[in-house]
Amino acid sequence: MTASYIFSPKGLSALAHFVTPDTLFAFDLDGTLAPIVEDYAAVEISEPVRATLGRLVKIAKVAVITGRSRQDALAILGFEPHVLVGSHGAEWPVREGRLNSQQSQQSADCLIWREKLFNLLSNIPGVEIEFKGESLSLHYRKADDAEATLLLIDAAIDTLIPEPRRIGGKYVVNLVPMKALTKGDALIAAMEMFEAQRAIFIGDDVTDEEVFKLNNANIFGIHIGKDDQTAARYYLKKQSALLGLLNSMVGILESYKPLEMGALP
Repeated sequence: MTASYIFSPKGLSALAHFVTPDTLFAFDLDGTLAPIVEDYAAVEISEPVRATLGRLVKIAKVAVITGRSRQDALAILGFEPHVLVGSHGAEWPVREGRLNSQQSQQSADCLIWREKLFNLLSNIPGVEIEFKGESLSLHYRKADDAEATLLLIDAAIDTLIPEPRRIGGKYVVNLVPMKALTKGDALIAAMEMFEAQRAIFIGDDVTDEEVFKLNNANIFGIHIGKDDQTAARYYLKKQSALLGLLNSMVGILESYKPLEMGALP
C-alpha cells in the first residue's frame, strides 16, 4: 500500500482522529526531530521544534526511540521525554540504579565487537565507530568510495562473535545483539507502560520500518520523506515540514478542555 501525504484532506482527517490526550506521541531523532548532517556528532534540533516539543510533553505522553545512546540523545534533545529509549530499542532507562542482566550482557557483547572492529577498520579512511553501550554504529558517510568501504565493513562484521543483528541506514551500519528489542518492540512496550491504546510514530530510517511493519491499526505511522518502499501509512515530504505537523498536533491537543486532559503518569 502506497503511503498517503499527511497534509492531504485524507491524511489530516485520519491524524485528527488519532491526536487525543491519551495517545502516545513517539519520534525517532536523527532525520526526524533533527535534520541529517555530515557529522553525526553535530546534530541539532532547531529551537522552534524544541519549543513545540516542550509544549507537547506538558499535555501528552511523549517517547523518543532512537539509534543513539540515551546520554547522547538527552544532550541533543534539550528536554526529557516521558520515556527515552536508545540503541534502536535496546537501551532503556536504568531502574533502581542497576542494569538488568540482559542489558549487561548486551553491553559486554558490544565491547567485544568494538575492540575487534577497531582492529580491523581503524585504518580505513572515512570509517567511524560509534560505541553506544547496547549497540554499535559504523559510519562511512565521509568515505571517498562508500560502496567499497561498505564491503570492507561487512567483511569485518562477518568475523564477529556472537553474531550481531545488522540494521542498515543512511551511510551507517548499526549492530545490535540478536536478543535486543527492536524499535517496534520498544514502542509496544512504551504503549503498555503508559496504558496508551494508540500511538503516533514519526521516523525516517530503515530502523523505523520495524515500527511501520507492525501493521497495527492502533499505531499511526508517518515516514519523513516520500518513499514507495515504506510500510508507513502516511508521509511528510521533508524533515523541515515537521514543525508544521507538530504545531498541528499540539494545536488539536490544546483545544481540549483542561478537565479532559487528565493527569499524566
